[in-house]
Amino acid sequence: MTHVTLGALGALALTSLTALPVLAQETRPNILVVLFDDVGFTGFGAYGANANTPHIDALAQSGTLFSRYYSSPFCGPSRAMLMTGLDNHQTGMGTLTETVTPEQSELPGYSMVWDDDQATIASLLSEAGYRTYVSGKWGIGAKGKNLPDRFGFDRSYVMDSTGGSNYDHRHYLPGYPKVSWYEDGEPVQLPEDFCSSRNLVDQMIRYIDEGAADQPFFGFLSLQAVHIPVQAPAEFIDRYDGVFDAGWDVMRAERLQRAIDLGLVPETTTLVPVHADHRAWDDLNAGEKAIAARAMQVNAGMKEAADFHIGRLLDHLEAKGQLDNTIVVVTSDNGAESGVTTLDNPVFNTLLSGIHRLEGYDTSAENMGLPGSLTEIGPEWASVEASPFNLYKFYSSEGGLRVPLVMSGPGIVATGVQHAPVHVADLMPTLLDAAGVEYDAGALYGQSILPLLAGETSVSRAEDDSFGVEVSGNAALYRGNWKLVRTALPRGDFTWRLYDLSVDPGETTDLSAQNPDLFAAMRAEYEAYADEVGVFELGPEDYAEKQLFTNLLERTTSKYWPYLAGLVLAFLAALYTLFRLVRMVIRRPAT
Repeated sequence: MTHVTLGALGALALTSLTALPVLAQETRPNILVVLFDDVGFTGFGAYGANANTPHIDALAQSGTLFSRYYSSPFCGPSRAMLMTGLDNHQTGMGTLTETVTPEQSELPGYSMVWDDDQATIASLLSEAGYRTYVSGKWGIGAKGKNLPDRFGFDRSYVMDSTGGSNYDHRHYLPGYPKVSWYEDGEPVQLPEDFCSSRNLVDQMIRYIDEGAADQPFFGFLSLQAVHIPVQAPAEFIDRYDGVFDAGWDVMRAERLQRAIDLGLVPETTTLVPVHADHRAWDDLNAGEKAIAARAMQVNAGMKEAADFHIGRLLDHLEAKGQLDNTIVVVTSDNGAESGVTTLDNPVFNTLLSGIHRLEGYDTSAENMGLPGSLTEIGPEWASVEASPFNLYKFYSSEGGLRVPLVMSGPGIVATGVQHAPVHVADLMPTLLDAAGVEYDAGALYGQSILPLLAGETSVSRAEDDSFGVEVSGNAALYRGNWKLVRTALPRGDFTWRLYDLSVDPGETTDLSAQNPDLFAAMRAEYEAYADEVGVFELGPEDYAEKQLFTNLLERTTSKYWPYLAGLVLAFLAALYTLFRLVRMVIRRPAT
């Protein structure tokens, strides 16, 4: 299998050109794509969140918001699809670098490195006369190998990692080296007063202002909010005092009702029970509840802070007379993050605490969300952010794949909620159409939804037209209102199921037994998809979190073995000293 290259997409003599709506041919709009990290379906105000996101909500009011927008359950594959319009395996990004198995690493769908002529939305827009900028998290493939300056971006200021501190270069995972930042392909150091959402917006504003005023721009603002570590200025965190005191069990049900009231899901939607390893809110003591509520305050504060700085960027464009001619896209790369920074095992927790101290982290309750913290919301709050859906990031359930998408700007009719299914790979052809840029539609996995945005149709694809998703054993196939899905361990069971999303987006009732012919047909469609894009079929025991833990253990042992050796020697010395003392007592003559 070969990657689709710039030459294949950018040639002027094309065998199959997209049919551009007249509106798209008459203007050359600016395009601004704002990508959040790990925001679940009900994570923005317009989708029913408790966080205040007035600027995103205003964009939803003036344009459209989607109830069935699907991304990947992992960040790197999602970003690869957004940039290329291809399936993640077709670009060599079959999973995350941190979760590639030895068998996968031998295959082109998991190379983690792009060819020099890999086509991206930035390269095609740049060829068409657009100025192209990116600031924020990149995190596509092997570290430092696929930097955006090689793939069509005129200016770039990026963190090439799955995540890192919002204040400095520290990684959030034990054993990993410090996070690398690059400007235009060259390593740079963050300023001492760095605060991610603020500085990333400042960088985007600077690039736009320094660009030629007579050219339209494509800006990719890729925020760190709200990836681990969840951090925000204290004034944003404190605004949510008491908001989350009701706890995750009550608030998950509240989010369901809010989603129904907003028309995002049908009234028949019900909640699937949470996984058995989730804690019940009422089982926590008062101190544990206070800490848990504070973590969610940080999450909400981080989203509000990001929204505030997005507002600064929009205001700047308006002051320059450019906002009315700017298409703005706001979305998330995958479902809500359920990861934790502590474990139930007391031995591992002791080791983690020691590592955190070595790295200079302050994980005290008083420092949550502030510089040096490692705050996360965990699986219970992630189930609230993903409500009314099942599970969250890392899984192919609706909670892992279905995320918010807001689009507004010239040519986009204010239609409110759109229920047509949309795939992340659809964004590239849609935006190329909006810019009037020719491309070979048959070479892409995604399909343009510009006619839907323009109010010319209410559908995004034919009823029998399916699309697939796969990352590390998590798999799904969508055909109209039907979903075939298999979720991997540890919170899935690797069993294929069939759901009717028109009445059951919560994925509570498996209909495979009642629809055996449809189930078999969709299984065959999935197998054809997997074969076409180059999926390596993992076994049920080869799930991503297991591979990630294996890699973390190797890295942690390699990085911290001198400290571990010192602890072992100290322990043995203590045992020897205790042995000598006991021996002396035993040998002491009786008086």
